[in-house]
Amino acid sequence: PPQDLPAQALAAAREIRDADDRAKALTGLAPHLPQDLLAQALAAAREIENAKYRAKALTGLAPHLPEERRREALAQALAAAREIESGWQRAEALTGLAPHLPQDLLAQALAAAREIENAKYRAKALTGLAYRLAELGHPEEALAAAREIESGWQRAEALTGLAYRLAELRHPEEALAAAREIENAKYRAEALTALAPHLAAWAQERPEQAHPVARATLRALAARPRPEFLRDLNALLPFFLALLPEGERPSAATAVFRAIQDVSRWWP
Repeated sequence: PPQDLPAQALAAAREIRDADDRAKALTGLAPHLPQDLLAQALAAAREIENAKYRAKALTGLAPHLPEERRREALAQALAAAREIESGWQRAEALTGLAPHLPQDLLAQALAAAREIENAKYRAKALTGLAYRLAELGHPEEALAAAREIESGWQRAEALTGLAYRLAELRHPEEALAAAREIENAKYRAEALTALAPHLAAWAQERPEQAHPVARATLRALAARPRPEFLRDLNALLPFFLALLPEGERPSAATAVFRAIQDVSRWWP
């Protein structure tokens, strides 16, 4: 009968010898299984000996489980990920887990990421976990995780992505902090340009919060070499102008432009 098909499919999946294929089969079946069969699928996932594929199966099953079972499955997936010896495979497992982890398991996941010896793969895991911290409403912890990345270009990549996410999640001040920390001038300007509309909206909604941030940002920009200062200033001009009354914005933009021209003539 048709009602027996899920049970038959699950039985067939449990008989698959290849661990990767079995994990894929269990994960693919999960959305179609009733709760009693999901419990059996969870048991089958726990039986996978290879830690990488056990973590993969448990991660795939977790979103379909009741709340109390979900955390248990994620904890087991995280434990399996920590057993993975290969740095890139552990980073892959942690990155796949990150979007599903609750707050109380993130500290363990960060510890597992920090244990990865290879800097490139450690950066990948930290990036995924930083994004999750941002989504859970912990922007400062997200920034701290991104700052741990040693490689300049990987840190820039992580901070750029994090800045975008923080802006989307309405954490404009932290988004700006992330973007300002990008060392590569080109990437920083691109990130600031993308953030500027979010920051301008924030400036109009919360001027009392935005004003001190704008002042601190201008001081920080002024310490950069002139080409970088001009590029960053141009990127953030919509933010700075949004702090002024609407009627004063065109004349203010003109005044800034003329001041830049004057300074360039005085000190070429």
